[in-house]
Amino acid sequence: MMKAVAAALRNRNITLVLAVVVMIFGIYSYFVIPKQEDPDITPPFAMLTTTYPGASPEVVEKLVTKKIEDKLVEIEGYDYSQSYSQNSVSIVILRLRNGADIEKAWRMLREKMDDLQSQLPEDCSKINIETNLADTAGIIISLTGGNYSYEELEFFAEDLKNELMKIEGISKFEIDGALKKEVKVRVDIGKLNQYMLSMQDIVNIIKAANVEIPSGTIEGSSINVKVSSQYETIEDIKNTIVYVSQDSGASVRLKDIAHIEMGLEDSSYKVKHNGQNSVLLTGYFVKDKNIVDTGKKVEKTLQGLEDNLPEDVTLDKVLFQPEEVAKSTNNFIKNLLEGMVFVIIVVFLGMGLNNAIVVSTAIPLSIMATFVAMYLTGIKLHQISISALIIALGMLVDNAIVISDAIQVRLDRGDDRLEACIGGVKEVAVPVFSSTLTTVAAFIPLLMLDSVAGEYVISVPQIVMISLSFSYITALFVTPSLAYIFFKPGRGKMKSFSLRKAFMGLLSKAMRRRKFTIALSIGVFVLSIYTALQLGLQFFPYADKDMMYININSEKSNDLETTEKI
Repeated sequence: MMKAVAAALRNRNITLVLAVVVMIFGIYSYFVIPKQEDPDITPPFAMLTTTYPGASPEVVEKLVTKKIEDKLVEIEGYDYSQSYSQNSVSIVILRLRNGADIEKAWRMLREKMDDLQSQLPEDCSKINIETNLADTAGIIISLTGGNYSYEELEFFAEDLKNELMKIEGISKFEIDGALKKEVKVRVDIGKLNQYMLSMQDIVNIIKAANVEIPSGTIEGSSINVKVSSQYETIEDIKNTIVYVSQDSGASVRLKDIAHIEMGLEDSSYKVKHNGQNSVLLTGYFVKDKNIVDTGKKVEKTLQGLEDNLPEDVTLDKVLFQPEEVAKSTNNFIKNLLEGMVFVIIVVFLGMGLNNAIVVSTAIPLSIMATFVAMYLTGIKLHQISISALIIALGMLVDNAIVISDAIQVRLDRGDDRLEACIGGVKEVAVPVFSSTLTTVAAFIPLLMLDSVAGEYVISVPQIVMISLSFSYITALFVTPSLAYIFFKPGRGKMKSFSLRKAFMGLLSKAMRRRKFTIALSIGVFVLSIYTALQLGLQFFPYADKDMMYININSEKSNDLETTEKI
């Protein structure tokens, strides 16, 4: 090791050029590293949804849910499952064990469900398997027009969606809040009873005519019908024969016992923006892409598209994740510069300006080298990795301070520059290495977490270990090379400095009262443990965002129009 340090000092120009190259490559890496708000995780959960139109919860449980649950236990890595059987719908949530091979389990899950499909009732839909439960929207844009219906707004939104989907880095865009058209059949129960028919009979007759009836849309005397392609007008549905008299042969048509009209589908929600009708364009980003750059492309595209919309239709950002990510990265750069300034000030007070500048170079050099490592290893820049960089920021100069001080001491006592630099490094290299290892070891437990939480925070130990390792390398090779050029004998002789005098006075008193000092230290340690036990535990603090959610719960179950008036 010391031979390498000596070689770096003798060829210090090459050493410093390499340091500059690392800085340049680090700056490049910073701009090309994928940036996002949160780490990518693969949650060990899957949700299986199956519709069985017209079936009661008991029938759904027996003929669908139970069969699915029995099949799930055969999957490798199975931990447990939860199920919900409702009118016409079965929902089963699968949880895998920690450490399970998730990709293999999902392949097996799809194979098992394909095999099971033939054992379910014929009217059941195909089992829908959703494994991307952690996939969250990165962009939500509201398309608002008070003078337009939801159907008209959806028409505008479709054009916007098609253009936005062409942007590189966009995974998909969905339109939320659009209300589809459907035929509403409102049955006169009195007339229905005259012909000894039930609501279920009407449902079966309409289904027999190949008209799609969504699950859960039979409420009281009302049936909501999706229009089949074979029907061209509402009259075709109105003329559906529902009863034929055995005595006279007269036909009773649907229009004779029900009111039929075209309307918007019943929905559990409506989207409003500033009190006006609105639909939402919800966008998702491709993984491993820089969402800040993608966000700029989206903004540019939206500006061009907005010019093609009517003047009374507006586009507004409800959620725009790229802005939050850009804000986080900019704050880190600000913290980095502030850290350098504070280091220069603190070291200047004790060692002088030249020494302070030399020591402070360890911060940007170590950070840039860390960016290079992140780029090469595929570690993304997000709020967790940025937190790790900020954690490491305060420790990056420790090694450089110790080594530079050892060099300065030797220069002050008259050693040759080269001998002072080599001797100073040799004197403290092992203790500094041990100190670095102990800090690195403190983060090893985070590497061993095998749950979703471990996957979420894995970048913290990775980045802290990488940055501290680079700070040690910087302190061994770059700091002595800079010290050789900038350090001068006598810079460390500041014995009259008031802070130094105060410290030496306290140290002298502590050494004279050793038992008291040790007892005081133990007391502070015990007090800190007690205080730590009183602190609340929270995996992550709540995000400080300029958004607020308001939920209003009514004592009665209201329809959508009543809720909208609140």
